[in-house]
Amino acid sequence: MNTADRIDWTLHLAMSKMPISLCSSLGARLGFAMGKRKHPLEHQRAVALFRRLRPDLAADPGAYDAMADRLWANIGRTFAEFAVSHRILRSGRVTIDNRDRLDATLSAGRPIVAIFPHLGNWELTEMQIGFYAPHRGAVIVAPPASAARAAIAHRVRSQAPAELLPTSRTVWRKAMERLRRPDGILMVAVDDYANGRVGAPAFGAPTRLDGNLAKAVRLAMMHDAIIMPFHNERVAGSRFMTRILPTFTLDGAADDAGAVLAGIQRIDAVMTEPILRLLDQWYMAISYPQPTPS
Repeated sequence: MNTADRIDWTLHLAMSKMPISLCSSLGARLGFAMGKRKHPLEHQRAVALFRRLRPDLAADPGAYDAMADRLWANIGRTFAEFAVSHRILRSGRVTIDNRDRLDATLSAGRPIVAIFPHLGNWELTEMQIGFYAPHRGAVIVAPPASAARAAIAHRVRSQAPAELLPTSRTVWRKAMERLRRPDGILMVAVDDYANGRVGAPAFGAPTRLDGNLAKAVRLAMMHDAIIMPFHNERVAGSRFMTRILPTFTLDGAADDAGAVLAGIQRIDAVMTEPILRLLDQWYMAISYPQPTPS
């Protein structure tokens, strides 16, 4: 084990013993110190995105940098809270709103494609749904490149009773197998990052027919699955709300490009609203590229 791996394990194990609030607060400080100061390009990307999407704040010269600072604090908290995530869930710090909607969807007797963005502390809600519907769900995950961080991530995530589907050439085939079950649940992030682009939302750009969102749409059509959008919201400190949004189904066939496009655009619109409302909690803001000048 190299020095960097030893540091990662030491930090993880130390944080796992901390009180939840202390761990989260420490993460906020580390996020600001190690995020903004060590990643100026990512900070600039976030500020540029905030300027484009929130022109109503332009009269305040410090508003966009303040939003980016809050974003770095949220990122730091989220990474630190990973070490105590199961204690956060057991302590009741993650409330589910629209629980009746979640219960009705889970009891509908149909496969479910549960889509989410990287808002708040998204890891908590993935695990929460896994515990809420044990052994029914699978979640597509992207393991960290670092061997130590990948091992830590697997150690924490695998405690929830849901199958982990690491990104690979065969991951979507495995996802399809999950949806062949009448009670199967596939959880997938629609704002994936690949080839220098964030998959969704489009924010007015041309709709993409690749990426996680397009693949999730095709799978949902193939298996007549319910689309269940959800997201996590940090309410205050280390307290959260899991928001279950209205569910729906998609018309058309998976080989109908027009129907797939319509499905992508519908889900994109659904995901855009909470992201715009919670831009300073959206992890992918630091990766969202600036538009190419025309």
